[in-house]
Amino acid sequence: MDKILNHKLPLFLALIMGLSLSVVGCNEQAGKTKEKGEVLATVNGETITEGELSDYRKARPDLARVQNQEALLDELVTQTVVYQEALRQKLDKDPEVLNELEMLRTSVLASAAVRKAMNDDPVTDEALRAEYDNLKERMVTTEFKASHILVKEEELANKLIKQLDKGADFAKLAKEHSTDTSAQNGGDLGWFNPQQMVPPFSQALVQLQKGTYTKQPVKTQFGWHIIKLEDSRRSEPPAFEEIKGRLEQMLKQRKIREYIQALKDKADISIKGKDEAPAAKKPAESTDKENGAPAEEKSAGPAEDEAEASKEKKSDTANTQ
Repeated sequence: MDKILNHKLPLFLALIMGLSLSVVGCNEQAGKTKEKGEVLATVNGETITEGELSDYRKARPDLARVQNQEALLDELVTQTVVYQEALRQKLDKDPEVLNELEMLRTSVLASAAVRKAMNDDPVTDEALRAEYDNLKERMVTTEFKASHILVKEEELANKLIKQLDKGADFAKLAKEHSTDTSAQNGGDLGWFNPQQMVPPFSQALVQLQKGTYTKQPVKTQFGWHIIKLEDSRRSEPPAFEEIKGRLEQMLKQRKIREYIQALKDKADISIKGKDEAPAAKKPAESTDKENGAPAEEKSAGPAEDEAEASKEKKSDTANTQ
């Protein structure tokens, strides 16, 4: 389920969504409109009102760290003192500073445009329900109940398999020979998702039929396993209310991507290098093409799912030894 719902945003979209409006405070104070309200502080003759403090509070992305109004006001006083010093040094005339302010202005306006678009077209409960129904079956997984015997030597594992073939009791052999902590329970691992196990273990497990065990020992970093499948079942998908917040975030991210892509599609964009005509091919290159010489291809990287699965392990199996 996490892989289905965990959609990472491109860096620009993440910046757009999380951009702090506190940068507005970096703009020239002369351009601010002071709202009416009680004057809470004065810094070198410049007042800080209740309205300004309220604006500053709304602009803070990490407000949870500020426990009370006094601490927040102290922050605003500090910012004002440093801001006045910047003006005294005429940093507001510095070309580099002006360039930074212009870039911040661009970012703030871009953030405002995205925010307005999302407010104009919010995610509805109907859309959330539809998305849930679409993903529900994909969030259903198969869980397995299995037992195993873990030993250090392949030779011993093969001997135990021969004893099982002759009718020996699996749980009894596990108690007598397994080095895993599950030995005291006859090797019982309980119910689990196969992705919680290391790949060799889970790959062997899913090939088994109920009541059968591996006829060849399975090698992992923990040793040699004999695995028995006790039972399997389909897990229920999480309830709608349980993942509603995550679904809403996912749909918002999708809407932002679509909104920005639509703007780009309508825009007249020219990027140096991408829009230039390709250079004329050399004769030798043409000959290679005509002779059917295959282009060199890059090999694909390792599968992400396997890497993810290898990180998650069943507590008993993963922590053995």
